[in-house]
Amino acid sequence: MVPFFLFSQYSIILIILLVILIVLVLYENWKTKQEKTSDDGLPQPPMPFKLPLLGHLHLMGGHEVPYQAFTEIGRKYGNVVRLQLGNVKCVVVNDQKNIREALVTKGHHFDSRPNFERYEQLFSGNKQNSLAFCDWSDVQRTRREMLRAYTFPRALTNKFYNLDFIIQEGVCQMVSEINTEKAISLKPIILRQCANIFTKHFCTKQFSSTNEKFLKMIGDFDDIFYEVNQGYAADFLPFLMPLHRRNLKRISNLTHNIRTFVLQDIIQDRYETFNLEDSPNDYVECLIKHVKTEAEFDWETALFALEDIIGGHSAVGNFLMKLFGFLVRESEVQRKIQEEIEGVVGAEGRNVGIGDRNRMPYIEATIFEAIRLIASPIVPRVANQDSSIDGFKIEKDSVLFLNNYDLSMSDKLWESPEKFMPERFIKNGHVIKPDHFLPFGGGRRSCMGYKMVQLISFGIIGGLLQHFTLVPSINESYNVPIGSLALPKDTFKFNFVRRERVFSNN
Repeated sequence: MVPFFLFSQYSIILIILLVILIVLVLYENWKTKQEKTSDDGLPQPPMPFKLPLLGHLHLMGGHEVPYQAFTEIGRKYGNVVRLQLGNVKCVVVNDQKNIREALVTKGHHFDSRPNFERYEQLFSGNKQNSLAFCDWSDVQRTRREMLRAYTFPRALTNKFYNLDFIIQEGVCQMVSEINTEKAISLKPIILRQCANIFTKHFCTKQFSSTNEKFLKMIGDFDDIFYEVNQGYAADFLPFLMPLHRRNLKRISNLTHNIRTFVLQDIIQDRYETFNLEDSPNDYVECLIKHVKTEAEFDWETALFALEDIIGGHSAVGNFLMKLFGFLVRESEVQRKIQEEIEGVVGAEGRNVGIGDRNRMPYIEATIFEAIRLIASPIVPRVANQDSSIDGFKIEKDSVLFLNNYDLSMSDKLWESPEKFMPERFIKNGHVIKPDHFLPFGGGRRSCMGYKMVQLISFGIIGGLLQHFTLVPSINESYNVPIGSLALPKDTFKFNFVRRERVFSNN
């Protein structure tokens, strides 16, 4: 039995510690209230009551995704709110006007990215190697400009026609692989074809669906894509990072495997043999020529850019899986897509191509509706200087969370926002994109691959529904996660029913 006097001593110590903790909490929040106005006269954004060490991390609990918490915080404190998440000073920005101010009007004030250690380690200890997670720079501007011709192929150009052919070829391969006699795991099939579309379009390389090294690359990229889409408390409380060392080491090994595949199976001897007098035939040769003729960045930086782009197939493939997760429960939407296909290509007896987009608004609207419901967040921005949003002071190095979840799911902006209704994006037979629909960000840090997402998704959705109807598999739950594009490897099985009338010569 513990002596009574020891119990009393322990109690006194605990009481003293509790009093100190309460005093610290009260002092920190008193100090915050005294900072209502900055030195330049701009008001500081409001800040909720915070806790020592955690700051406002406790407010993120109880929500499917953090952006739902940001919506609640915005309703209580206003459209621009200061948060302290662990040791990271943050600002949550709600409302279309304020988000556009951050993305476009003052985009040059908020074009940096967070310094999360996880992202640093994913790119050999330097986030500047990444296309998505780097800060803005002249090198980043050049990398984006070099990509534009490939990620935004103009209609009626050779690159556009070539991409159309590659996508149709991939769809035909998918159609031949789909087994209609049992429920199938669609994700491996989709990822294989998306990967081949990317490698052929950007690298002029195509791989067999049985190539083990190619399949391993796809799996490694999918693992990494899932990882970067997870949120960890350690991103805001770095002292927790040692708990993730083993996983980070595993991810680092995956990146090394991918680099080996890229060098041995995609680049091969092209860096040494490319003739600088020739015009580049693909993105790989664009990078080679730039590295050899300009001093702006080296071959290592170019390889990271290439790997980032090839890895984009994971984003497209995971998005398509979520889209099919919606469609399998929406038989009427499938029927309308199939009617649209028949009305455009049925009489011609050919497959759907990306050149049909302007005549198939319902498929385009379906893609937009899936993007809206998924509500994948805009990559956080970081203030590169003292600035303001909606008249509130934004301090340099503040991490901005732009709450497009609220823009996508607000009942003030959308009728029945929880329902899957592609019709909301169609007016007078044409696709419309409301001003409050900002899934790909905006300004000079907007998503570089969003047009590829739209084009490939259109080709695959149109191609598969031209040949099949999706039917739910017995005992399969189609609960599509929101707030991220990533899905686990083993996800969603579907039954495919072959349509009696298809318009292909295959």
